[in-house]
Formats: sequence, C-alpha cells, structure tokens
Amino acid sequence: MVFKLVVFYTSCIIWSAITLFFLLFTIYAKKDGEKRPFLRSLILLVLSLTILGVQIFLEGFYVQLFQYITLALFLLFALISAIPYRNTHTLKIYPSKERFDERDVMFARGEYRPGTKKYRIYYGELHPEKKEFDDRLRELPEPCEGGAFYDRLLSSICCSEFSFISKLLEYVDGGIEGDMVELTPEEFTEHIKWFTKYLGADLVGIAPVEERYFYSHVGRGPEEWGREIKVEHKYAISFAVEMDYMMLSHAPRIHTTVESAKKYVEVAVIAIILAEYIRRLGYSARAHISESNYQAILPPFAYLAGIGELGRLGYIITREFGPRVRLGLVTTNLPLITDKPISFGVQDMCSFCTKCADNCPAQAIPSGEKTVVRGVEKWQLDYEKCYYYWKKIGTDCGLCMYTCPYSRGTNPLQNLLRRFSTLSHFARRFYLWWDDFFYGKYPRRIII
Repeated sequence: MVFKLVVFYTSCIIWSAITLFFLLFTIYAKKDGEKRPFLRSLILLVLSLTILGVQIFLEGFYVQLFQYITLALFLLFALISAIPYRNTHTLKIYPSKERFDERDVMFARGEYRPGTKKYRIYYGELHPEKKEFDDRLRELPEPCEGGAFYDRLLSSICCSEFSFISKLLEYVDGGIEGDMVELTPEEFTEHIKWFTKYLGADLVGIAPVEERYFYSHVGRGPEEWGREIKVEHKYAISFAVEMDYMMLSHAPRIHTTVESAKKYVEVAVIAIILAEYIRRLGYSARAHISESNYQAILPPFAYLAGIGELGRLGYIITREFGPRVRLGLVTTNLPLITDKPISFGVQDMCSFCTKCADNCPAQAIPSGEKTVVRGVEKWQLDYEKCYYYWKKIGTDCGLCMYTCPYSRGTNPLQNLLRRFSTLSHFARRFYLWWDDFFYGKYPRRIII
C-alpha cells in the first residue's frame, strides 16, 4: 500500500513538473513570437494536464500501470542522461607556426580595385588563382548597399553603424601614459574583468597570446598594407556581447545585419575604452576592432579564454548564448591570470548535428568531418561561398546562427535545456531531437 502511494505521488509530481514546464514553454514561445513552438507546446500542455487529471481523479489497474511506467521511464531517462558517454570531446590543436594572411580575408579582397597597387600585387604576384572569382564578386553591390534583401530604411542603419566604427580606427592604439600602477596579477585580473563587464560585455576571459592566431600581414585598415605584423603583447582580454534573439530570428534578412553592426559598435567602443584605460595604468594595450583594425583572429582567443567552443558553423558557441554573440579583443602587457578553455559538449554535439550546414543557403558549411587547418582540427567553412551569398542578398545572413539549437533565447527554460545538454551524449541527442520537434529541421527555407 505504501509503495503504491509512493508511486502515485511520484508520478503526480513528475507530471505536474512536465505540465508546469510546458506551461512556461508555451508562455515564452508566445512572447518570442515563435508560432510553431507555441502551438506544439500548447498541445503538449493540454495533453500533460489531461494525464495529470486522469491520475488524480480516476483509479484502476490501467491508471496504476501507467504510473509505474511513468516512474520507470523517468528513472531510465535520468540514468541515461547522467551517463557522461562521449562527454570528453575537446578541440584538438597541434603545434603550428603557420599564420593566416589578412590580405586573404574576403573583406580585404573585396577592396582591391583594378588599376591599384594592391590589385596588381595580390593578383599578379600573390594569388592569381583568386582573380576570376574576386572580379565576379566585385560586380555585386556591397553588403547593406544592395542585394535581394536591401531595404533603404534598415540598410542605411547598418551603413551608419559601420561608418561610425571606421572613424574609431585611429583610437585602437596609443602611447603609455604615466608610471606603471603596481598590483598583483590576481588583482588586475579581477579588476579588468569587472571593468569590461561594466562597459557592457556579457562574457569576459583572459588568454595567453599565441603568435599563430595573429595575422601575418596587414590586409585592411589605416596601417601599411602588406606590412608584417609583429606580436608584442603577452595577454589577450577576450569578451563577448549577446545578440538579440528576436532580431536574429529574421535571418537572413537585413534585421540580422542591423543587430550585427550594432554589436560590432558595442565591442569596438568597449575595446577602445579598455585599451585606453590600460595604457593610462602604464601598460601597453591595443584594441582589435572591425572595419578593420584587427591584427588577431578573435575566435581562437575566445576559445583559449574560456568564452566558448568552436562549432561546426565556424563561430564560437558559448554556454550562455550559443553562437549568438559578437566578440571583442584587447591585447596587452598588463600582468594577468589566464583562464582555461572550456568543454561542454559542443564538439560532440556538432559531430552529429548538421542543422547549420543543412540550412546554409550558400552551402558554405561542411556537413562532413573535420580537417586540420593551421594546426587546428575543425570544420572549415568555404568563405568564398559564404561572402558571395552575403553580397547577393545584401546582408550577413545569420541563418546558421539562428538555426543552431544553442542559440534559442535566454529565458530560464532555454538556459535549463542548454545546461541539460552538457550532461552526456544522450542528453545532446535529446536536445537536438527537442529542437527539431519544436523549431523544425529547416526553420526557414531560403533559396536565392
């Protein structure tokens, strides 16, 4: 009799929790304007409420049998989810001194105009094999200035934001002011992390500087084109700001680029102020910002700083926001304590989840295995296909970021689901199934 009561109350508690979960999920889906998740969650809410009511108000053999089955399945699900099978996947990095040339970046190649010195050197001496493709690329309008999703009202916002960033390029570096402030590395680290978040960063970490993740030569910006980049700093302050999920849900339309540009402005301002502040403490520091005064590649330093893991789609995937972030970077000689890379199952998840690749209209994301690129084992994007599509549609697309299961909003339930996915291989399989069921394998079919 006691055992039956335990089973009864346990089953009722389980189904009460399930009902509450779907109630909250329905509310959040409605709030986010997600029609499919809202309708499916609403149906499951009614179903779970009905099942709960049947258990409370009806008796009989089949009701008791269902309660036993509920308890057994719950225990089995909890047990399998907790087994950390294949939970140790980490990003594999091998020794390498090879550095990427910023002159090969798609944004840089798009700026080379026929008749100029850059054009003659790049296509005549460095990469004549890229000339035909790049010439076709130059025939298309610049992102935010034309394309299939061009919108005068919204596209002009992007142009204004990027234009503002271009006016900040001269402020990324400067001379040291005054004597060195003397604090311990622990004190500096705590203070710098606080200040970076105070300026508006959502995530921040410290990484050791590794030359391999700096560009080899200048390819854009006000500095001399083709000049060799020398690495002078020891530490990298990496940070991230969250992108708005509702703006991203419009992908691949111009709204995503409006949001991207806004976040690039934010990280640029944070980086410039932070670098200026460190120089006032008596230490060398340089901001690395878009439009373009990067000297370093940001994702590797974000990984080393514990911001997130590198995913199939080529972005850093954070535990808090998925790939829905924009990165910032300041390198410095200020003595700091470095963080460690984190691993929460992204490599395993991306090994079987191909939603970003399946939904990429440019087919720029690989659906197969990883390859080793400059010593890093990763999924290598086809940047030419990606950027060509950007110029065709007049936006920075963002479909891969939107379709990633880790990108779903930051309400408590989505945070709980993301945390659940870190438990085991089975948990990640369930997380993908859940995302496919509620959001669809192909949330938005766009073919242009």
